[in-house]
Amino acid sequence: MVPRSMHKGGFASSSGFASFMALSALVAISAPVACSSNANGGGTGGSSSGGTCGATTVEDTNLQQCASCSPASACAAAAPLDACCNWVAEPKDPLLLGTGLHRYSAPAGSTLSTSCLSSAPAKGTSQMVTLTGYVWLFSSGQDSVGVQVDVFTENNPNTDGTISAMPIGTYTTSASDPADPTDTTWNSKCNNGCSYRQYTIKNVPTETPLVIRTSDAGAMQWATLYDYAVYLPSSGVQNGSVSYDATAVAGPDLTTVAGTVGQTIQSNMGLLAGEVHDCNDVRVGGATIGTNAANNSKIYYFTNDESDPLPSLEQNDTSVLGLYGLINVPTGTPVRVSAVGADPANPGQFLMLGTYTVQLYPGAVTALVLRGRRPWQP
Repeated sequence: MVPRSMHKGGFASSSGFASFMALSALVAISAPVACSSNANGGGTGGSSSGGTCGATTVEDTNLQQCASCSPASACAAAAPLDACCNWVAEPKDPLLLGTGLHRYSAPAGSTLSTSCLSSAPAKGTSQMVTLTGYVWLFSSGQDSVGVQVDVFTENNPNTDGTISAMPIGTYTTSASDPADPTDTTWNSKCNNGCSYRQYTIKNVPTETPLVIRTSDAGAMQWATLYDYAVYLPSSGVQNGSVSYDATAVAGPDLTTVAGTVGQTIQSNMGLLAGEVHDCNDVRVGGATIGTNAANNSKIYYFTNDESDPLPSLEQNDTSVLGLYGLINVPTGTPVRVSAVGADPANPGQFLMLGTYTVQLYPGAVTALVLRGRRPWQP
């Protein structure tokens, strides 16, 4: 279940769920380090073939948040790469850009953009703006009426993923709100087109770490979803407004996704979902994910069916949709998420495709789209 990114152009315009950014530098994996091959790294997933347990850290040495961390557990042969203190499976195939898609797609012949991986973009001057966009639906539902949209600031970005106690703005969608004019008939749930309603919230700061929460406003239809790493650049402000598409998810979708991989959602646990994008906000296939969560499930990757994405037990890395998910993650503690991919231009080298710290919430989805470093990441 991944939200579309808020900016038109990214578990998808810049949107929420697909708005999953903090990428590091390209480094070569070499000189394995000792590590217990009997240990199981928390929150790992990927190839069952494994590799040498332990490897040179896959991180940008200038990324201070990684320099001070330490792995939460020993690595396992199935996840031998240390990606900012998370053990991650070694990707089998080179990264592949998503092409021919309806969202966050690249023109045929495009190459992977890595310009944002080695350094964060310069932080601009913050200003108060009107935030507007459309509430897209992850899967089920043809009309995003009755979704409450709340905007929070992050308290300690890079550290604990906690958010402000109260939202800085809120909006509830209704049938009187305009619908996104974008064609949605390609979606299996939208044969006659879906109505993704517009929301508008005033006095939202740009150049600030934000989290956008969508939830049910009373119709008992929508689950709660927290979209992390939302970045509104001042350079994108037009006439006092900036656009970002939020993502909402229908409650039954969570059960459907979990059931597809034989899991039952525990009410006291959270769910993690997201996408991996390159620096041009294009979806990326071939990425593997790791977390430091002591979760009760493995990381799942989704098929490449854009009209009806579902997790697959046979998928060992992201498809061209870039989607990943994790079920039944402990709440109330910081969880770091990292992504790694094999550099198609440099065989034998890996890209640290992103790292970010989030919180999970009982019965809710935490959405994280990794799409390059945010200005607040060193």
